[in-house]
Formats: sequence, C-alpha cells, structure tokens
Amino acid sequence: MENFLNEDKVNPDSLLQLFKNALMKAYLDEDSDIRVTTGLGSVFLIEVLSDQKMLKYVSMFGFKKHANATKKLTFLNQLNSGIILSRFSMPREDVLLSEYFLPYEEGISPYQVVNCLRLFERVTTGAIRQFDNDDLVE
Repeated sequence: MENFLNEDKVNPDSLLQLFKNALMKAYLDEDSDIRVTTGLGSVFLIEVLSDQKMLKYVSMFGFKKHANATKKLTFLNQLNSGIILSRFSMPREDVLLSEYFLPYEEGISPYQVVNCLRLFERVTTGAIRQFDNDDLVE
C-alpha cells in the first residue's frame, strides 16, 4: 500500500481499495459513494467532495417512533455541544445524521483515511450511547 495518495489520486475507486485493503466490507453505491460496513454492523458512507477537496464521512441512525420532537432537539443540542469531531443533525424527523469532513488538499495518507473512519465510528456510536438517556435512537 502506498504511504501517500496525491490529491489527483483521491477518488472513489482508490479509496474503496484502501478500505478493502484494511479488510473492511466496502463497495461503491450507485452514486459512486463508498459504503463501508464495520465489524459492529454499522454502515458508513464516504463521499469524495472533489470541488472542496474533502472527504465526507456520514452515518445515519433512526429515531424510535415514541421519540418526541422536543426530546430529539434536546438530544441533538447535547450531541453538538458535547462532541467535537462530528456534527449531528436531523434531516428528517425520523433520521439522526452524523457527519465528519476530512480535507485532502495536496494529498493524504491511506492510514489517515481509514483511521478517520474508525475514529468517526467510535465517536459517533459512543456519543449516542452517552447522550441518549431517553432511548430515542434505534
């Protein structure tokens, strides 16, 4: 594996290969985004934002039907004020979205690409466990 990916080599195909080399279950979806399923069964999406020279890591979780809007907004505020790495939002009333952006201008190491996914997974799932005191997330 190369020690460094030049900026022009950062694309869905090269990143897919990085995740596969790290023995992760990964494939390209119909939008050429990389979908990675971790050992814990979580699914993450990695999108190459070539205009911004950034990688966008995304995870989505469902809210339980009993979760009311006030509790969900309080939960989102706790997540966003307590967690630095990820940004949390609610694009729909039944979806919790977590995002992280990693710049790759002038290139990036394969280790950083893969390790950031692992860190993003730990932070996101850990934050949900820590702050979901009302059992809102499925």
